[in-house]
Amino acid sequence: MKTAYNFLRLIRYPNLLFIILTQCFFHFLIVIPILANWGFISAVTNFNFGLLVLATVLLAAGGYIINDYFDVKIDAINKPQKLFISKLIHRRSAIIAHQVFTFIAIAIGVYLAWQVQNFRLAFIFPIVAALLWFYSTTYKRQTFVGNFIVALLTGLVVLMVVLYEQPLFKPTNYEQVMAGYAIFIRAFFYFLFAFLVSLIREIVKDMEDKNGDEIYGCKTLPIILGMQKTKSIVYLLGIIVIILIGFVQTEPFLSRDYLTVIYLMQTVQFPMFVMQWLLYRADTQKDFNRISTLVKVVMLMGILTMGYFYFLMA
Repeated sequence: MKTAYNFLRLIRYPNLLFIILTQCFFHFLIVIPILANWGFISAVTNFNFGLLVLATVLLAAGGYIINDYFDVKIDAINKPQKLFISKLIHRRSAIIAHQVFTFIAIAIGVYLAWQVQNFRLAFIFPIVAALLWFYSTTYKRQTFVGNFIVALLTGLVVLMVVLYEQPLFKPTNYEQVMAGYAIFIRAFFYFLFAFLVSLIREIVKDMEDKNGDEIYGCKTLPIILGMQKTKSIVYLLGIIVIILIGFVQTEPFLSRDYLTVIYLMQTVQFPMFVMQWLLYRADTQKDFNRISTLVKVVMLMGILTMGYFYFLMA
């Protein structure tokens, strides 16, 4: 039982729950209602959607395993209390789990591409698996490259749901065009939000892990630019997120839907301002860990806005 729990911690089960929540909310609370509003049904059956979520989760779990597999020495310095591989889980067992998870995810991806008759989609999972591998072995130790890749893949979690709605990419009538536009614009904003917030968190985690990363020759932003300049980058990204939410608030404000404006201000913008303040005062590893947790809460609040907008339209 303890081994199973340690394995769940290794694959970051809270983050996997985030993935499940994000894709289910976007599919069931945004895509399906918009399609229904224009007289269409989803091209993805519930069974195939379940497979898509499973494949995404397995691929992410495999990525977390391989990341820890190559980071044993660094993690022994940065976060010894979260060192699982070698200490609690055998290295051979970890690499086998990674290979099995990745193979199943790719196989599901090929099946789903065949189901929607677009075999180009079959390349998504192998490409993501390769990016996760090279991130763990090389990119995460390079300046900004690793941060960008993780943020991009986080945003891709949202886009994956839309990519399999193939009829929207080849509309045959006005209604289909409008339904596609409504879904694509929402997918873009959630992708951008997830990308920016994830990028902030990855940079903050680099600041948290600076000591161990520096010992093993990593070239992360805090090591190359220093803590103050790296903080400035995070400040800028935080302001961009706040402005992005402000743009989303424009339409509700003009239509006098002040409840939505206040809701977004309280759940996303205010925590981002708090993050900026905490970052200004941050100096220790514990401080940066607290900020990283707050950013994760902001990500969760962003996901939950899908539910808010769904019930608002109902």
